[in-house]
Amino acid sequence: MENKDVEEQKRTPYLDALKKYVSENVSPFDVPGHHMGNVENDFKDFVGDLTFKCDVNAPRGLDNLNHPHGVILEAQSLMAKAFGADEAFFLINGTSAGIMAMILSCCSAHQKIIVPRNCHKSCINGLVLSGATPIFISPQYDFDLEIANQPTIEDYKKAIDENPDTRAIFVINPTYFGAVLNLKELVDYAHERNILVLADEAHGCHFGFNEYGPMSAIKAGCDLSAVSFHKTGGSLTQSSVLLRQGERISHYEISKALALINTTSPSTLLIASLDAARKYMAINGQQKLLDAIELTRYAVKKINEIDGFKARDKSYFINQGAYDYDETKIVIELDNLDIDGFTVYKLLKDEYNVQMELAETYVILAIIAIGSKKEHVEALINALEDIARKHYKKNITYPKYRYDNPFPKGIVRPRTAYHAPLKIVPLEDAKNLISKESIMIYPPGIPLIIPGEVFTDEIIKRIIQYKKTNATVLSDYENDVSVIDFETWDLYEVHKKDLEEYYESIKIK
Repeated sequence: MENKDVEEQKRTPYLDALKKYVSENVSPFDVPGHHMGNVENDFKDFVGDLTFKCDVNAPRGLDNLNHPHGVILEAQSLMAKAFGADEAFFLINGTSAGIMAMILSCCSAHQKIIVPRNCHKSCINGLVLSGATPIFISPQYDFDLEIANQPTIEDYKKAIDENPDTRAIFVINPTYFGAVLNLKELVDYAHERNILVLADEAHGCHFGFNEYGPMSAIKAGCDLSAVSFHKTGGSLTQSSVLLRQGERISHYEISKALALINTTSPSTLLIASLDAARKYMAINGQQKLLDAIELTRYAVKKINEIDGFKARDKSYFINQGAYDYDETKIVIELDNLDIDGFTVYKLLKDEYNVQMELAETYVILAIIAIGSKKEHVEALINALEDIARKHYKKNITYPKYRYDNPFPKGIVRPRTAYHAPLKIVPLEDAKNLISKESIMIYPPGIPLIIPGEVFTDEIIKRIIQYKKTNATVLSDYENDVSVIDFETWDLYEVHKKDLEEYYESIKIK
């Protein structure tokens, strides 16, 4: 970054305006009703008076998020320049809002969008809202760790070639577990065919500030990227950014989509945190991320010296077919323990005060970021050593759940299934019925089944298995599931042939 750019990035126009407003001893007659902290409650006692003073609505001088023309516009412009984008939109509903807005701004009902099936639930929600037709492609599946990685470039290209009328491609950069694809090659291939490329960069905010790591979506040429600044960039939870570049999608289309989703009462605290975090990352991010990678490598080395755990590094994922890998992720495989990943996750917090990002049956995930300290890593290492002493069994045999089809077959569009008539059935009785809901483990929020997909024996067994663990299973009902009621569905005859062909393909009598 040139000196003039560094000097510009030191500015925080929105934060400065908020500081000025708080210092002016305003007599408030607007909302919120605590009127800059003129109330007494337990939360104020906990977080302090200044938090409440900064929590104002959209007074004069602080601009309007849905129609910015002052300090928010200035702050967004600085954010765009920091990433090398043409435009940035602040998100205070999380990256989920950005993902839904991307799809809404690019795809109308029935237009095709190519999507990796291990997408986040917000992508599915975007499909429901827009009515777009997903062309799902399967990710590469690691059957040892039981996690989904990236689809291959060849699978993306094949989907493009078979669907030349596709409006957009949706990509994940990186996956929850850190796998990265050759995004630049895919973007070039898509753009040659006049296809938009939209990136879910929820776990890749730091890519934009580390020239030695994987390439950011904007640098790779993506048209839009939804970035969770709060996850790895240091802003407050729920604050994110939607980035736009090029002329393939307009400012107007993005603004129109965000107007449908955004609250009209955005948090000044979240916006100010984005402004300040951008400044910090633009000036210090490169060095802080190099420090984070060095800390990660240290952690991986030490964890691999502990019986019962294997920390999978970049070389492991490259050997699994990934083009590149985000080294700030520590994927820790369980090895010969008499407990599963969900139990380890729970033990780490309850007994050792160590909070992991997520668990799977045979995996726990740690994220090293700009706020990580060596003392945090040492606490994790010490906790894993103690767990190994108690639960490592050299000759234990794991029950491996070798699912032939990690994701079920889709029969109808998510929007069609969402609006179809509802029938509630026990999970065990849902086989061969079409789901009306998304069921997922959270985190990471990747649905096991989505609206429009068919319940199979495999998916039912997987959900039952997860419910027996300490995993958090998100679904509409506790023990039942919501499916399409074929008897009252006015579109049944339209989709009957597709269903019959599916049943025949799996030899249902």
